[in-house]
Amino acid sequence: MFILIMTTFFRNSVLLAISVLAVIISISCSGSSFSEWLDNVLNPPDKDNVLQNSNLGFMGNSAPIPEGDVSAITSLDIAGNVLSGGSVFVTVTSSKKLEDLYLQIEGENGHYVWELEPEDQISSNPYVYQVALEFNIDLGERTTLKFTVGGKTESGDYVKLKSKDLKIINVGSGAMQVSLSWDKYDDVDLHVYSPSGKHLYFGNKREANAELDIDSNAGCHIDGVNSENIFFEAPLEDGDYKVKVHMFMKCKFGEGDTKFRVTANLEGKFVEFSKQQSGYFTDEMDDEFLDIGTIKIRNGKCSNCSK
Repeated sequence: MFILIMTTFFRNSVLLAISVLAVIISISCSGSSFSEWLDNVLNPPDKDNVLQNSNLGFMGNSAPIPEGDVSAITSLDIAGNVLSGGSVFVTVTSSKKLEDLYLQIEGENGHYVWELEPEDQISSNPYVYQVALEFNIDLGERTTLKFTVGGKTESGDYVKLKSKDLKIINVGSGAMQVSLSWDKYDDVDLHVYSPSGKHLYFGNKREANAELDIDSNAGCHIDGVNSENIFFEAPLEDGDYKVKVHMFMKCKFGEGDTKFRVTANLEGKFVEFSKQQSGYFTDEMDDEFLDIGTIKIRNGKCSNCSK
């Protein structure tokens, strides 16, 4: 029996070692250093970080954002303003194909790594990448964030950095916050239906314990915020809160698809929507509703939020 146990232990140990070695070899072959990968795994963004995307790695310990002498990033565009607890679309144009984006917020003790996926690339001549960044609900008293972007090319070269100031709009979060952002100058609206049938939207901005406090680009009067926000104060009703997004009006036709992203959180925990969190409207989808999903509140707690 002892021999059988030791044999099984040895076999499992060998298999584990082989698996770890395979991961390291795979990372090395893909152009990422093992130290970058390890720091990425050991240092995910925590609740105090400005950016809260679950797929971002955080290189802490004062790790400087990597910078090289390759002049690749030609433009850095931000669609709208940053809402506390919301999201914003960032578009990076590069003369070379990029493998990773490096993101840094001034004042933070490190930088973030976004490993680019095929769906993040929206053009190849030149290379254009678009990502939606999610922000902490607590951004303090700051009114701006200095945002710096770098990158690594397919050949492993680091590129010169590009920076831009982001304007912060501190909005209500309450016991539950739902926010919408989009990337074009259109009038897109957020709708939330409470379990008792209350309908929060631009036509009904306030209820007893709820409010829509940001209504952007209303009637195509472009304010450039490109975000909307609805929050509910405690106590929350038990039941399902339904969330929808409405393309009220395409303000500039022929500009391409309008991408959007919805974020919702309760007590710092993000909602995992059942249908879609991101999507788009085409020019043909004027005055169309899209169902995002539900926020399930049971005994005052969210049952479909991240742990």
